[in-house]
Amino acid sequence: MNNHLPNNPSLDIPSFSRILSNTSTSYKFLFFLSFIRKIKEIGTTDLAASEIKLFDIVVEMLLVAWFPHRYFKLSFGVQDQCAKILGYFVMSQNRLFENGPITSTSLGQLRMELSEWLFANKKYVDHLLQFVPYRLLSPFYVNELKGLKENKKNKKIILLTEISENIPLYKFGDDSILVDARWREYIQKNMPIVEGWVNWQWCEYLQNRNPSVPAVPKKILPILSRISMTKETDYWKDILKQKELKCIYSKEDLNDFALDHFLPWTFVTHNQLWNLIPVSNKANSSKSNNLPNLSYFDGFIEEQFIAIQTAKEIYSEQKWQKLMQPYISDLHIANYDDLLNQTAVEKAYKNTIMPLYEIASTNGFSTGWVYKEKQNNKVEKLNFVSEVEETNKYNAYLPFYPIEVAAGNFADSEIIEEPSSWLNMSKTDYRGAQTQDMFITQITGHSMEPTIPDGSYCLFKYGVAGSRSGRVVLAKKDGVIDPDLQTSFTVKRYYSEKIADAEHEWVHNKIELRPDNPEYDVLEINEDDAENFNIVAEFIQIVEK
Repeated sequence: MNNHLPNNPSLDIPSFSRILSNTSTSYKFLFFLSFIRKIKEIGTTDLAASEIKLFDIVVEMLLVAWFPHRYFKLSFGVQDQCAKILGYFVMSQNRLFENGPITSTSLGQLRMELSEWLFANKKYVDHLLQFVPYRLLSPFYVNELKGLKENKKNKKIILLTEISENIPLYKFGDDSILVDARWREYIQKNMPIVEGWVNWQWCEYLQNRNPSVPAVPKKILPILSRISMTKETDYWKDILKQKELKCIYSKEDLNDFALDHFLPWTFVTHNQLWNLIPVSNKANSSKSNNLPNLSYFDGFIEEQFIAIQTAKEIYSEQKWQKLMQPYISDLHIANYDDLLNQTAVEKAYKNTIMPLYEIASTNGFSTGWVYKEKQNNKVEKLNFVSEVEETNKYNAYLPFYPIEVAAGNFADSEIIEEPSSWLNMSKTDYRGAQTQDMFITQITGHSMEPTIPDGSYCLFKYGVAGSRSGRVVLAKKDGVIDPDLQTSFTVKRYYSEKIADAEHEWVHNKIELRPDNPEYDVLEINEDDAENFNIVAEFIQIVEK
């Protein structure tokens, strides 16, 4: 049996079809998916064997694993090492990528960062390559490997690829694999079938380890664009013309609104009306990819029921039933009449949403999100004072500066200007050590929302130790005025595109300062701008009482 893979009389297709059989960890799937991607990149003009660097395959393995595991939060299994290695990468980089939009640029950025990190942490490369490149070929040499001890199989497989009469899928170089031209041609010719076959088996593996998670097939690959919610937005506009509803999170009017997925889109991966609710733009931005506190649940159900009743009044029966069909099927409501029974709707929502909420929580989605209204008088609520005893400076208190003063003060780590006030850090939620290279400033504007809401008082630390990539920094770029701060200083997330020079050292090719709010532009720093560009400080956290 070859699972309907196209036949080729000169190649061992039955063995090829068994390379993913009886797989208990993610390694083989990720290696083979990455192998297929690399074959896809190789041209077809060369008749010789094609060389693929094993390091490049490992980078691709973690990239392939990123989206199901980190973005969509699927489990690979408790003991899976690929998932653990991704966890180490995230901790070392302090990355928030999984909460941001997926674009071709962000995919390239993630690949570059993984490559850079693995280059500096080659023990993880060695770990992932310990067995899988060799054992993937085991189905081609079943008889020859029978009875052989595990610690001898790798060398035996390397030898068999050289002496066996069968055409090997690939042979081994010092740090690469050499793909036979005939196998490369077969895979390229039948790429849609081969990709579909391996993705189906990968999906089946993930579904078995996430039996209660919805829409697993949609979560194995990055989704570069979401389906438009124009129809859903029009539905809620029609409802709001008839009913004066409030945002269930901020309690604000909904004259201008965004549609929020009560259960995060990255969990449900659909735009069904029963999971959508109109909310204020600020609340939608703040909630991001989190699960809301269940104190909002009753308000969510109440507004859904009001909308169902209102839709019944304003639409034709045919249109209303078409709109309500997902409520019937997904919430397991018996009939359309029950949709007009508030008790039946409440029961259906609780029986459906609560189990999904628990599954999402178990899979790593942050729970208990609560909307925090922006407080314009935070400076009064926080314990700022104008004078502090010398012994308390940088011990119990940290200085507050307007941002243009703060950024200009830290020349050679020396304070030039006295702060306008001091903040008693013991009265805040900050629990770390205080040092003389720290300061407080206020960030205004919306470019870094939801990470830094407009008006937030933030703790910064002068200088950025280690890799800057993915971190939020205070930077200065002469000749550019930040639209929010109205100065040449800006607070953005730092990314750099690096290339290896002739001596295999990493050098900057391009630097980008990216807003977390996609409505703002990215600031690019090229080589010519370098002497007018400076990283001043690193964002530590928002400071609150």
